Amino acid sequence: MIKKLIEFLRTFTIPDVKISTKDPRLKVDFFHENLFYSIAAGVLICILSLIGAAGMSAPFAKGYEMTGMNATVVYPILFFTNLVFVVLLRREQIRFRENAPVVRSGILLWFMGINMVLASLTFYTTQKNSSFFFEYILLTVIICLVPNTDVLSYIRNTVINLLTMALVICSLHHQVAWQDLVDIAALHIICGFVNRVRWTSFLRSEAAKFAVEEKKNRFYRKSRTDALTGLLNRFALREDFPDFLDKKICLALMDLDSFKKMNDTYGHSYGDRALEVTGKALKASFPDQSDRCYRYGGDEFMIISTDRNPSLFHYKLEEFQKACGRNKDGIKISVSIGYYSGTPHSEKELRMLVKIADSFLYQAKAKGTGNREGSLSHTESETTRLMSEQMSVLDTLKSIDEAAALFYQKELSGKDWSIAYLNINRFAEMNESLGFREGQIILEKISRIILKYFPDSVLVNREVDHFVLYSTVPDQEFIRRIRVIQAEAAGAEAERMIILRAGIYHHHQTDAPADFIAGMYNAKYASDLANDITRSDRYICVYDAGMSRERTKESFVHNHFSEALEKGFFVPWYQPIVGSLSGTTCGFEALSRWVDPEKGILLPGDYIPYLEKMNEAYSLDLCLLDRVCRDIAGHRDKFPVKLFVNVNLSQTDFQIVHMPEEIEKIVSRYQISKQQLQFEITESAFADKKLIYDAVKELNDLGYRVWMDDFGVGESSLSALGNYRLQGVKLDRSLFADYTNQRTQIIIRSIVNLSHETDSMMIAEGIESWDQLWFARQWGINYIQGFFFSRPMPLEKLLESSFIGNLTDDATDRLYQAAAEANLAIIYHQHYYAQGGRKLLFARAVLEWNQRMYVLRMNEEMQELVRTSVVIEESDCILLERSALAAVLAQAAAKVKEEKKLRDFEVEVKHRKLHGQLSFLAEDAENGKYVFLLNLTNFTVAMPEAASEP
Repeated sequence: MIKKLIEFLRTFTIPDVKISTKDPRLKVDFFHENLFYSIAAGVLICILSLIGAAGMSAPFAKGYEMTGMNATVVYPILFFTNLVFVVLLRREQIRFRENAPVVRSGILLWFMGINMVLASLTFYTTQKNSSFFFEYILLTVIICLVPNTDVLSYIRNTVINLLTMALVICSLHHQVAWQDLVDIAALHIICGFVNRVRWTSFLRSEAAKFAVEEKKNRFYRKSRTDALTGLLNRFALREDFPDFLDKKICLALMDLDSFKKMNDTYGHSYGDRALEVTGKALKASFPDQSDRCYRYGGDEFMIISTDRNPSLFHYKLEEFQKACGRNKDGIKISVSIGYYSGTPHSEKELRMLVKIADSFLYQAKAKGTGNREGSLSHTESETTRLMSEQMSVLDTLKSIDEAAALFYQKELSGKDWSIAYLNINRFAEMNESLGFREGQIILEKISRIILKYFPDSVLVNREVDHFVLYSTVPDQEFIRRIRVIQAEAAGAEAERMIILRAGIYHHHQTDAPADFIAGMYNAKYASDLANDITRSDRYICVYDAGMSRERTKESFVHNHFSEALEKGFFVPWYQPIVGSLSGTTCGFEALSRWVDPEKGILLPGDYIPYLEKMNEAYSLDLCLLDRVCRDIAGHRDKFPVKLFVNVNLSQTDFQIVHMPEEIEKIVSRYQISKQQLQFEITESAFADKKLIYDAVKELNDLGYRVWMDDFGVGESSLSALGNYRLQGVKLDRSLFADYTNQRTQIIIRSIVNLSHETDSMMIAEGIESWDQLWFARQWGINYIQGFFFSRPMPLEKLLESSFIGNLTDDATDRLYQAAAEANLAIIYHQHYYAQGGRKLLFARAVLEWNQRMYVLRMNEEMQELVRTSVVIEESDCILLERSALAAVLAQAAAKVKEEKKLRDFEVEVKHRKLHGQLSFLAEDAENGKYVFLLNLTNFTVAMPEAASEP
């Protein structure tokens, strides 16, 4: 008990965080927080003094215990002193919010110290027959507990309080009861403990806050840093543009000479090492805070300095070139440099300075390797001239704001117009390999081609490789010109094909009014879809009503998913999985449903594709798994261990979180048997072996079974069966949509046989008719799932259904699994077995004997042979007892059942004398069920007579 009490005290009084109390951030937060608490304490003391003054002047008030000071003076002192402090503290609070935080902790120390002194003065206001320490305790508690203080400040306040109290009591020669002294000691001990708890809690919250801030800062720094060289990247450059405006800057562009040749000769690892060495040399040569070093492109670097010392900047460039020329780690680098200086007043002017430096770099490279060209001392007119020379088509294009202003100026919102959103495919890769300069040349060419066919239209360069074009050209003509632009752009470069992806949005007078921005985003949406390889007209896509509906759905999911997840709007519905031959319930698939209060029940197709795009599918899958485990744990009698529940996992789940670990946490929480849970992963996910292989292996090692979903429509069907340890595969419903096609049947039979050969089970998904069920049985598929048996249903309805009362067991599974996996195919060729030109028969079937003879499965030859000897009752195929075949089989089955040996017999069917064989497959003796394999054939082998002895 004592040990637990000590642990409890340690938890609340000893901080388990590493944080310095001298951290300026902690001091700022502490001061800001305590300003509010101190103002609240001051207001409380003012209110207390007013109440005390009112009580002192009451007509029934009696005399005072102590007369060393006029009691009427104490309350005004308390009131006005704290009123002054409240005003001062409030002024500090306003300054703190409006200006950069400046910590003036002295005012807080004075506020608490003076009130600790004033607390003892309340002794003079004690009336006869009143509590001697009551107001003293109130003031002490307010000062000790309302503001938060560190340990030293609290000790200081306590010492001031106790010394003042002792002086006042001693000066008045007032006798204090021993119990009062004990109470005062208890008061300070309790206040000290509470204060310590608050201080510890504050330190922990600050440590957590700083940890989050540090994580955000690391992520931010990482997003601004080039992973290879450690320099700032292009994203950082775009962000830093405002920092260089209205300042005198020196700017240089560097390019590694013959870098492509270096890469081709020595390999990419050597090239990467050269870039690393260059980055280190650049940082070493420009170490000052006024210098910012960027990796500008593949082998291009940039330095921007605000040092205002051109000669020092030029000296650093020389040192950088020398450092690169030294042979380090077997790598010797030559660098060409172009440089310039100026005072940009806008981002456009800054970009022009970059272009001027780039033109000097081009001149330096034209003279050979390792040269420098540029100017750091020039007139403003010279800069203006150079800027005008560097003006390109890209510089003349409109910005988004300018284009929108022109749109409204022309009042196009109620007229016919079109917008095209044009995007260069894989431009970032081209820019990386070719360099920034070559990338700019490509952009210039594309801009000129677009303006060539739309000279009177507005063209916007929205991003580096994204163009927005709006025009009043008629729809079909607009599309025709876009196609011409795409064709010409494709051949603009001799060494590579430029693919220009186009999304188009048409607006007509009859449509609801729309503005430029809305039209642009509609066109961009279409442009993103234009890259879909499944589209017949790839690289051009026109926005239509269907896309509008899709965007509405996507917007709804994006805006409401988090709320729906938090409020439990996602629930599992269960679809039974039935044994194909037994007809018993073997398991369920848990399918998500979004039960929205306004929209009703949303199906997975309405939200899962968008969640995968948002990388949020993992949240839904884990939520669904949690609900499934909760359902199983809450109804263990209805979900025995033998019954499995399949849960779907999205491919994107494994990209975001460590899925096996998250699954294990949830299942462990509910203490569910791992045999009850099986996970379905879409077949296309298995194509990414690097991502999925380790996850599937870990799930297997943890004891979970994995199924491949949508088998037959992905990219890795056959290889996945060999590479992964799978419980089974689920045939995609699309295969059964065309089940009457002979080619489809051959494919499905081959897949089933292959699956059984690799010890994998099979589920047929999407079975909706008796014919589909019949074929699935004949092919040997183990389980059936589809509307033929049941649609998905909520848990409440499932628990009341007949599926829960018709559960499978081990004996049933063994019996019918053997029946399903028996191979009905007989490989033969008429030419090999020709007997006098007659047609040969090789018929095979799987029979069940349970008082009556049932035909569970049979090949096509057997179906033709026994067509008139069987009858269909509900879903059972029964051999008629009056048939000659039934009588012979009954006798043979009795012998095979008893002896467990193959039985040969002769039988006449349809006036044909056939040879038969009946062999034992499996039994469920408890329920009197036996399964046999039947072979019937008219093929005979004539053995030569033995030669007579001489």
